[in-house]
Amino acid sequence: MAYHSLSARVRLGPEDRACLEFATRLRVATVENRLRAVWTHPANELATKGLAAAIARALGLITGSPDYWFVWADGGGVIEFKSATGSLNPNQRDFRDWCRERGVRWALCRSADEAEGVLREWGALA
Repeated sequence: MAYHSLSARVRLGPEDRACLEFATRLRVATVENRLRAVWTHPANELATKGLAAAIARALGLITGSPDYWFVWADGGGVIEFKSATGSLNPNQRDFRDWCRERGVRWALCRSADEAEGVLREWGALA
């Protein structure tokens, strides 16, 4: 699994730092075969304006979509990250409610530790 690092000059906010720590842990768990899921982070934040956003939405990007998606043989789930003081915007609340109405696992996490705990609870991480 390829690892993509950021330059030391890049300044990340609290939510991005937590996401980076979580993604790093996910890579390790994947390589160590402790994560029994495939996962991805849809880069929603990169398609917010202009032509790129219009194309992404036309192709299926849904505003409010969670930060991490996990799929395994008998299930799946999604995790939304927020900083310690962050809150869901209306689109994120709508997506959360859509997941709940369909019986899809959805979690809000504020740290890599919390997100790993959720994956363990879901049975996706050893």
